[in-house]
Amino acid sequence: MSGILASVLLARVDKSFALALLFTLAHFFLFCNVLRMSRPLELLWAALFVVLAASTILVGFPPWSYTLSAMLAVTVILAVVQVLRPSYHGVLWQRVNPDLPQWWDANRKSRT
Repeated sequence: MSGILASVLLARVDKSFALALLFTLAHFFLFCNVLRMSRPLELLWAALFVVLAASTILVGFPPWSYTLSAMLAVTVILAVVQVLRPSYHGVLWQRVNPDLPQWWDANRKSRT
């Protein structure tokens, strides 16, 4: 909730920054609560976003519309990669990955 409030307040100063903040917050929710994205994929997304956003802020290129569009495309690619993993345990895992319990048991046994 505080992120949304911050975005509303930030919109009074700069609408692009407010949109970038909301975009980031939405991805945090998507990655952590919906897809249960693996840490390396989360960090890859974050690094790409920081590079593109920094470039947009510091030199004005690419514009925010391109930065957010490119990151949306990266999001789709990473989401597909995550959902196709044998360890996928996010939303709808029972349909997408019905073999997860067997994978989980096999990996838990190999660690003990």
